[in-house]
Amino acid sequence: MVCMGAAALAVGLSSMSADTTQPYSSNFIDDFKTLDLTNWSVAEYDFSHPHFDTDWRKSNVSVDAAGLKLQLFPHSAGLNPFVGASLRRHEKTHFGRYSAILRPAKGDGLVTGFFVYSGPAYQTRHDEIDIEFLGRDTTLIHLATFVDGELENHFVDLGFDAAVTEREYGFDWYPDKIIWWVDGCEIYRWSQKDGPVPSVPGYVFANLWAVDPALDSWAGRPARETLAQSYVNSVRFTPFLGLE
Repeated sequence: MVCMGAAALAVGLSSMSADTTQPYSSNFIDDFKTLDLTNWSVAEYDFSHPHFDTDWRKSNVSVDAAGLKLQLFPHSAGLNPFVGASLRRHEKTHFGRYSAILRPAKGDGLVTGFFVYSGPAYQTRHDEIDIEFLGRDTTLIHLATFVDGELENHFVDLGFDAAVTEREYGFDWYPDKIIWWVDGCEIYRWSQKDGPVPSVPGYVFANLWAVDPALDSWAGRPARETLAQSYVNSVRFTPFLGLE
């Protein structure tokens, strides 16, 4: 793994040229001492999607002493057999550094996600950059991109169990490449020589959900009585200005 110290990271970010005309979100950090609804939307609806066995409820997103808590449990009051948690940043973001300090949920059929998404719901094509943890094996991290709905994905062995303690996970999004990292150490990169790179500005999301049986081979099947929670201690974004 390639590891970069804090000083090197600061130099890399400051070397980007400034552009005061950038139309997207400026840098932000949210440490979730409270849930600021002026910056985040929390999902509250039944979700009809072939890959999800999960509805969304605001009550499944809360803040306690450990940070932002995302919960999942069975329910019978919606379209799907589980109810999970999803929140989205209000403003779009684009090229830059994204990171979250988080601890994913463990359990068959569960997915904890931190990602940037844009798609038809926002009147754009489907571009996406993902960090996901499958609860069936939280020693692996799932990294993925979508460009106009076309998926590229890769699993990386972390060498530790992500569900045991919080760590910082992130990616750097450039026009020609994406570099994923954990605690400042590069774990994977995708560049134009490998295939298309996402380019459409999107929204930052964090979520916890249970998969539909159609994804059993990928994530496993959650037991009907599954109860789970994941934690997000902070989310950060620093734009790479001048790259718009």
